[in-house]
Amino acid sequence: MAQFPIVLAAGQRRAFTANTISRDSTWRRRDPNGTLRISPHEAERFGLAYGAAARITARRGTAQATVEIDDRAQAGHTALPNGPGLDRPARDGTTERVGVAVHTLTALHWSNSSSGTPWHKHVPDRIKPLPT
Repeated sequence: MAQFPIVLAAGQRRAFTANTISRDSTWRRRDPNGTLRISPHEAERFGLAYGAAARITARRGTAQATVEIDDRAQAGHTALPNGPGLDRPARDGTTERVGVAVHTLTALHWSNSSSGTPWHKHVPDRIKPLPT
């Protein structure tokens, strides 16, 4: 699929990720914002640098994340963690979101035909660097 050349695993388990239990984001001691993990090959291919901002676009929506280049990632694949991306009340009374709400990228039509469960671990997407 030329329009969406990358496969996103939306909801990767990591050391400090969890389901959508209401927690203060400070409990995540590593990767508090939920980086977009990408292979060195794909980072070079798309002009992405470690720590830079990137826009992820899937059929359903878009999101912004910080890039983490990971030599364990396979070419053609990226991953965002599960857990971040919840809207929470901030101390000043506003609402804040830390990380990407991966469900905003997964589509109901891209799902298992028997169960109707979206294919969260296989979301076709594209990635572009954002200006700094």
